Amino acid sequence: MPDLRERRRRDMCSEISLAALELFERQGFASTTVGDIARDAGISQSTYFRHFPTKEQSVVGFDAGLEREILAWVTEADLAGVGLAGIEDIVERFLRRMSAANTASSDRVMRIRRLIVSDAHLRSAAIALDEVVIARLADALAARVPRSPSRLTAETAIMTVRVAFDSWAARVDDGDQDADLAEIYRVACRDLRTVVTGAAPDVTT
Repeated sequence: MPDLRERRRRDMCSEISLAALELFERQGFASTTVGDIARDAGISQSTYFRHFPTKEQSVVGFDAGLEREILAWVTEADLAGVGLAGIEDIVERFLRRMSAANTASSDRVMRIRRLIVSDAHLRSAAIALDEVVIARLADALAARVPRSPSRLTAETAIMTVRVAFDSWAARVDDGDQDADLAEIYRVACRDLRTVVTGAAPDVTT
């Protein structure tokens, strides 16, 4: 359970992110300054930079809560179970909780995915930030299981999350308002194994 200071920090990050998202949607990423975001969030620019080092990171980046859960699991799980399947279980449970608990949160994630798809600069920033998470996850895996393919495991885990989010956004934009993000992620994990094994794809779902 985060302490009061950490909860306040997260709340402030959320307020800044929402202000940035609304500005990017209304006037475009390139036309929005950090000063604009700070003004709409009711803070100073110095306060903004205490929470986000760049303009891009106000909206893009791997979910911090999900990253914390994955890294905590890698650090604490029984050694025999540390690997891709365990990470996938953590991610799927997180996505199910996110979808069930807070419609506003899911809506914000969807709006951010649309921005990333529509803006090449934000796409590049998102990929670069994913790379930071991949490196941290690979280091954590290597520390627990030194001779494991830690980099490949980390790359695969984060790539599958990205594919699932993009597929979810595309389905919702195509009119499937009931698209289930956790189920889409589960199917993406299954499809990954189909690709790796060379088996015929399952077209029943």
